[in-house]
Amino acid sequence: MKSKIYFFTILIPLVLGFTSQAQAGLIGSSVNTQYYAYGAIYNGSGSPASFVANGTVQNSFFNYYALTITDTTVEYDFLSDLTWAPSAVSLDRDGLFITNGNLLSFTNAPFITNVTFNDASSVVPGFNLTNVTFNSHEIAVDWQNVTFHRGDKVILDVNVMTPVPEPGTYAMLLIGLCLISLIMYRKKETSA
Repeated sequence: MKSKIYFFTILIPLVLGFTSQAQAGLIGSSVNTQYYAYGAIYNGSGSPASFVANGTVQNSFFNYYALTITDTTVEYDFLSDLTWAPSAVSLDRDGLFITNGNLLSFTNAPFITNVTFNDASSVVPGFNLTNVTFNSHEIAVDWQNVTFHRGDKVILDVNVMTPVPEPGTYAMLLIGLCLISLIMYRKKETSA
């Protein structure tokens, strides 16, 4: 009976420690949002801003759109009718491109591997996946010359790579398995 208690006393923290290392999606990641327009960084109501993604509306840019980040999506809900103005290139680096649009930077998040449109998005003429660029930790959305109406939604599905646990996690698992083996070995020795 004592050996079973030892076994579970060691096994449960190991399993919990091993599984807590993996973050499956964007919830819990730190998000920095910055607007770019007219050839530079554009500061205004809601930009720049930082928050921790939790699946609820956590940012709005003026009264233009509300931003929600869930585990697997980035959602823009448009709050008014507007056409985004033409602009010179405002951001062009690391595969990201914006003339007049929004940059989202994620920290403490798994690598972004793909971004696609969600079927629940509104059909907005002139806006398609060529307006969206991304790299492993950032998504850039370019609104230049696109007209949105109040109630329109742009929902981006974000695919992420499940992180590989750090070497320390594997070391902890190995130590736990060695301790369990030692306990089982001692039990076998004492009963012989």
